[in-house]
Amino acid sequence: MESSTKKPEIIGLPANVGSWSAIGIPGFVSGALNRWAREQGKLPARFVLVACPKVEINALGGLPSRVRELTNPRHRLQHFTGCHKPYLVIFLEGEDAEHRRNEIQHWLAWSEGYQVDTSDGATRLRFIDAVEELDGDR
Repeated sequence: MESSTKKPEIIGLPANVGSWSAIGIPGFVSGALNRWAREQGKLPARFVLVACPKVEINALGGLPSRVRELTNPRHRLQHFTGCHKPYLVIFLEGEDAEHRRNEIQHWLAWSEGYQVDTSDGATRLRFIDAVEELDGDR
């Protein structure tokens, strides 16, 4: 799949997360996936996606070193919502993607994680987890 212009289906997003989620903003997911396809050449059929507001990363003094270790810099992009708020969007592939997502979200407040499936031409995001406040053991 080279492009994903259709509105994605979001499965299992709790209402309390939906109230602050960037994923629910019209055009956000499609824009991020289209950008991935333009920059990387092809969108994987299945992967894990993590989104986090840049303001939360800036509040930490930058992206934590452990998150940098767990991700490929080419698989991280800064993407903007329709109201121009920057988000870090991380794409994770491989057998350990879910494990890495869990650890990444441990470091990032107000982050949201999804399993993404584009294998049949439609885009489906299945909610995995959201982290609002960090628990202090960083």
